[in-house]
Amino acid sequence: MSRNSILAASILAGTMIGAGIFSLPYVFNEVGILAGFFYLVFFASVYVALYLMYAAVLRTREGRHDFSYFADLYLPKKISGLASLAILAETIFVLTIYLVLAPTFISLIAETNPLFAVSVFWFLGSIFIFASLAWQGMAELLGTLAIIFVVFVVIFLGGESGFNAPLFKNLSVASFFLPFGPLLFSFAARVAVSRMVDEEREAKKTSRPFSLKGAIFWGTFVPALVYFLFVLGILGLTDNVTPEALNSLENLPSSLLAIFGILGLVTIWTSYFIIGANFREILTEDKKVRPWIASALVLILPLGLYFAGFRDFLPTLSFTGSVFLGLEGIFLITIWRRVFPHHPKKWLSWPLYLVFAVALLYALFQMFLPS
Repeated sequence: MSRNSILAASILAGTMIGAGIFSLPYVFNEVGILAGFFYLVFFASVYVALYLMYAAVLRTREGRHDFSYFADLYLPKKISGLASLAILAETIFVLTIYLVLAPTFISLIAETNPLFAVSVFWFLGSIFIFASLAWQGMAELLGTLAIIFVVFVVIFLGGESGFNAPLFKNLSVASFFLPFGPLLFSFAARVAVSRMVDEEREAKKTSRPFSLKGAIFWGTFVPALVYFLFVLGILGLTDNVTPEALNSLENLPSSLLAIFGILGLVTIWTSYFIIGANFREILTEDKKVRPWIASALVLILPLGLYFAGFRDFLPTLSFTGSVFLGLEGIFLITIWRRVFPHHPKKWLSWPLYLVFAVALLYALFQMFLPS
């Protein structure tokens, strides 16, 4: 791989690896190692196909354009409005997930009231939403380094112990669908694809073209490998896995747990204000919302969802992945079909539709129908 190809793949992988990784050890523990591995490879393949479709759409227009631009261009007006609303709601739920995780990481450092922990994290994260782009770029690098350190320490420590989860488990209906939301969330990195296309265009200008297809493949499957090794590491360190992963490592020294807590906080803190700033920018630049209204929404809505009852990590993450990322996948496939109505691989859209539709419908079924 060329330097440009590695850079493009790193952009995708760095965007992809985030809060979702902490849910995966619990998921694997519930479905079994081999089934979990199958789900991991399957959803990585789904996202490679989806990101190749999106990259092809992005290539059709010069300049940088986001999802909302193509939704407005190729979807019916009412559907494009729903698509844009779904993306904005998805962003707010992602911010809420970081609020949910904050007390878990803070508890590894010191005992404190969860509501106080959430409030402090929200305040510090909100302040930096208004920081300069230079600060945000440095923060993105810091957050990436923090999570890489946590992952590799867990892999190193857990690799010495083997793993305690069963290879096989009998799957119920609930456990069969359990991985859908967390894995959709864990592979979500749509915003990185436009940056990869920009990188491809710059490389062509300097006569150093690279395979975007290869970069998307490696940028998706390298995180999949990291996820799998992280899962094995956690399962090697404990047989009582919680949905948040790190707070189940009670047998590790308290000093190491405190380091994990600090690095976990850095990871979600940097992600919180970068995503928050992006949400505010979308509202002000694309939707022409007044800056003070956009600022109020990004400050109030995540905290409002938290106090409205979205306080459990795995259910909130699964809901976000299944519903909003399910919708996102369906909309992206539809846009691709409209841009390339005679594409020879148009048939591939139907199995992809099925994956995202099943995730969406099962989540809605669980939400609205009695168990």
